[in-house]
Amino acid sequence: MKTKIERFKEIFNQIRNVKVGLYGDFCLDAYWVLDPRGSEISLETGLQAQAVQKQNYSLGGASNVAANIAALNPKELKVFGIYGKDVFGKEMISQLNDINANTEGLVLQKDEFETYTFSKRILDGKEQSRIDFGTYNIRSKKSDDKVIENIKNSLNELDVFVINQQVPGSITNTEFIDELNKIIANNPEKAFILDSRHFAGKFKKVSYKVNNHEALYLVNEENEILNEKDELQKIGEHLFKKTNKPVFITRGENGIIAVDQNGVYETPGIKLSGQLDIVGAGDTVFGAIACAIGAKCSTQETIELANLAAAVTVQKLFQTGTANEEEILKLLTTVKTQS
Repeated sequence: MKTKIERFKEIFNQIRNVKVGLYGDFCLDAYWVLDPRGSEISLETGLQAQAVQKQNYSLGGASNVAANIAALNPKELKVFGIYGKDVFGKEMISQLNDINANTEGLVLQKDEFETYTFSKRILDGKEQSRIDFGTYNIRSKKSDDKVIENIKNSLNELDVFVINQQVPGSITNTEFIDELNKIIANNPEKAFILDSRHFAGKFKKVSYKVNNHEALYLVNEENEILNEKDELQKIGEHLFKKTNKPVFITRGENGIIAVDQNGVYETPGIKLSGQLDIVGAGDTVFGAIACAIGAKCSTQETIELANLAAAVTVQKLFQTGTANEEEILKLLTTVKTQS
């Protein structure tokens, strides 16, 4: 009988043959470290200008999901979405290319669309009010139609397709969701996985990946904290009956619950010491689930891989980190679960 380490090494080998498609809200995170001395006083306005001491940029939103998928080394990752004609879009595309994502499915919208960028100003080590770009974007029907066309042209060659929606109001034409639902309905043998903060209830016949808040909201429209395992299992069973597709519910430090046609599965939280940073952990879980499903892993193996990957990234402070094979296998040798 194979050891856990041996089986996970097999899984990573299987992932190397997987082709993943990802649609989502592709974003860039900007970090501007301000100099407390400021800059000159503007002659035109009389106002004190701020001085940026250091700047750096990283992938955010669906771009961070892409980074997490790429870290697991699938055979191919194709991304689909919209970006703007601006410097942030150029930087985002460059960084996506750096992780070997195929960006040919991204659509440039020149008007009424700014690349989603979340600019975090840091002063004396503390984050100031954020500056957001793209909050009130209006996606054109032409752009949406092109994204749908790109997805249709690539779908046959993909093993799994994931949909990631994070930005409020990012889908401005509801017909776009209707078209995605048609694609899903016309490809019943293809695995489609959804992680959507604001439109989850509008998608049909998908595998849900939700946290405990989102799971409850999908069932009764009351968004409150819920982490009781038995209740979450019931919700997972309800959602599975709705779509007849596997459901994955994350429970933060308490692990992950999943439901499929064979029953309920659980992997408990992993005991970790020291300071933790949970930002981006959901993206890590989603990326790992996508790769595992594409590799035809069992539901139990899928949530175990996702749980381990998230435990790696939450230990990476002040960044939306990723988890690779080496890091996951190293953690697996020392893992202790929550009691």
